[in-house]
Amino acid sequence: FQPSKSFAEAPPVEVADVRAVSAEQSNTTAIINRDYVVKVFRRLQTGINPDVEVSRFLSDVAGYQNTPSFVGAVEFERGGETAALAIVHRFVENQGDGWALTSSYLDRFLDDYRLLAADAAADPAQHAAFLLRMRQIGRRVAELHNALASGAPGSAFAPEPITAADLQAWTEELVQDAVRTFDALQRSQAQIPESIRPLVSELVGRRDAVLARIRGLLPPELDGQKIRYHGDLHLGQLLIVKDDVFIIDFEGEPQRGIEERRRKAPAARDVAGLVRSIDYAGTAGLDRMVLATPEERVRLAHAIEEWRAQCVEALLLAHLEFAETGLWPSDPEARRRLTDFFVLQKAVYEIGYELANRPTWLNVPMRGLWRLLFPDEGVY
Repeated sequence: FQPSKSFAEAPPVEVADVRAVSAEQSNTTAIINRDYVVKVFRRLQTGINPDVEVSRFLSDVAGYQNTPSFVGAVEFERGGETAALAIVHRFVENQGDGWALTSSYLDRFLDDYRLLAADAAADPAQHAAFLLRMRQIGRRVAELHNALASGAPGSAFAPEPITAADLQAWTEELVQDAVRTFDALQRSQAQIPESIRPLVSELVGRRDAVLARIRGLLPPELDGQKIRYHGDLHLGQLLIVKDDVFIIDFEGEPQRGIEERRRKAPAARDVAGLVRSIDYAGTAGLDRMVLATPEERVRLAHAIEEWRAQCVEALLLAHLEFAETGLWPSDPEARRRLTDFFVLQKAVYEIGYELANRPTWLNVPMRGLWRLLFPDEGVY
């Protein structure tokens, strides 16, 4: 049982109230006295748990303010191996997470937009308030990355230069992931919703072109740094706290091994996770609408696409503005290629995840992958 320094020096806590959190998740979470959040890991893995490691560093070393304070962790040790059992943070009063906020906003926007005449011009400033929120998210994530890159030389949190070997390794890993994903799609035709089977067939049929595109995304050399990063950043990992944003849950993508989740990568990898989450939110908002005609759906889909593009632009510009020098390549084209690579990597991961767990959501990453790979061929 390893408490943080501040918790160890505080008076003992009397547990008066325990409330389970019922939201869908891969762990078990309870709120204690509305002061603490205890997360129990249901899947135990030996090694240094990134949630414990990163939370402790941000609170005790870097002093990053926009994440709940680390209180302590429970770990099981035997034979020189360690497995995290639980982690405790301070509870932060909030108005929900970024996914809920975005979903509510899109429901209101789409309801209002469908009432406009089909030929009515869209208000160019209609998303201004929401884009300010997206800019705030970009800033806080940039500040998170600044903190995660602030470790002493030689430490687990010291930034390292991106090498040609890194670029080659990332590319080959994504090629292998894409091949496995294509194979899984071919084996699982019965699980794939009928509405997107033509898209799946088209992409699988273009396997060679897709793999060639992946191999050509990253340049042979790239300036910039790789750092410790969040690893599973999406709108649901952002707590809305009054007019600010807090970032939670540094466990990483649950389907990846614990050592893989501790590797360093460019900050663009986290930004790509948010880009994909924005895409998910837009598609989910459109799917919640009960539409009268196919023409109405097409019209609203174009409105969602415009919203998505504005959100991504606001997010990227804010992150670039507040990120410290070195976290992004100096060349704008190199930045674009790096971001596209990790957005594509995330979409490939999502296809495998949705195919195994939520086939009805498979249309979101499939369409996102198509839009990125074949932008000149329209929305499938």
